[in-house]
Amino acid sequence: MKTDSLNTERDWQELQETNSRFIVLDSNDLIVSCNDKVKHARFDLHREDILPSDCFWLDADQRTFYFSEFKKIAGKEIKLLFMPNGSEARKVKVQVEAFQLFNQQYYSLLIQDEHVELDQGKAHPFYGMAQALSADLKNSLLELRYQPQINIVDNSLYGVEVLARWTSDEFGSVTPDRFVALAEEFGLIAELDLWVLRQSCQQLASWRARGVYIPIIAVNFSPLSFNYPGLKYEIQSLLDQNGLLASSLVIEVTESEKIKTSDLFVDVINDLHSIGVIISLDDFGTEHSNLKRLLKFPVSQLKLDRTFVNDLPNKLSKDLSEVVLFICKKIGAVAIAEGVENQQQLSCLKKMGYEIVQGYIFSPPLSKYELEHWLHSME
Repeated sequence: MKTDSLNTERDWQELQETNSRFIVLDSNDLIVSCNDKVKHARFDLHREDILPSDCFWLDADQRTFYFSEFKKIAGKEIKLLFMPNGSEARKVKVQVEAFQLFNQQYYSLLIQDEHVELDQGKAHPFYGMAQALSADLKNSLLELRYQPQINIVDNSLYGVEVLARWTSDEFGSVTPDRFVALAEEFGLIAELDLWVLRQSCQQLASWRARGVYIPIIAVNFSPLSFNYPGLKYEIQSLLDQNGLLASSLVIEVTESEKIKTSDLFVDVINDLHSIGVIISLDDFGTEHSNLKRLLKFPVSQLKLDRTFVNDLPNKLSKDLSEVVLFICKKIGAVAIAEGVENQQQLSCLKKMGYEIVQGYIFSPPLSKYELEHWLHSME
């Protein structure tokens, strides 16, 4: 954009009226102007707790893209994630142009949405299902189920694990394994995980306001969701909005052979732990959830994988379950046995020293109304 004293007003007006978002930076990398589309995205330039650099993310390098870097690519275009404060992150392309105004150097950032995953995946056999999932997420048409976790020492409620369920008008009931994998493949997983977290926090606040006490809620997060820009601030904001302490929330991390975790993944977990969020390692003892993970980030819970529980009281399963419990005691973590379905398994776990148990022997995953009724029946 070439600007001089004669055409400044006209060019500035053209920028203001563009259908895209734009931001203007000065030579010190400070924002001096933006149009209404940026303002409507709730990008608040006056918030002291939000840094301008938090708004752009370079996915290829898994890092923040700083405003100071735009001047280095003037005349070019770059693809980034754009996350206005309080709004959904989106893939964008940013066209950067340098111009002078009254002998001062400025940089215009023209920001246009780029719908990459779904648009480029039309030939994918599950493209239609991914579209349906995206639409149902936006319309909050998924449902939540809550499975109780029981302290078998005194038969009290330890907490609940929150589980998403999806029944599509077009595809019927889709298993969690299927739609979670679909969300990861089509770039919807952070949106899914944050939707579950958002709904869970609202429900927990509602229960507590009505005197229905749930000690903690556990929400599953894919490793890919930890790439979401500003995740720590998003989670802290959700807790604050609902009047919840961070210690009321468990983030369950399940690692997959398909997904490579990064230093950012570890950094974000450390950040969440630092504000008091409980970190749980799911499916411990299988695939990538192994001992070396305990060296990389703080863990407050280990969940014994149901594979071991299924084979109890088989000697090898019993020995391995005892090893997991021993590790928990050594590192000061809570051991949770999941997938407990019968009295034989429960008795074996109790004899070993397990205190927290989750499974169909106590309850399947329940709707919010069913959980309230179940809690009433436990009184």
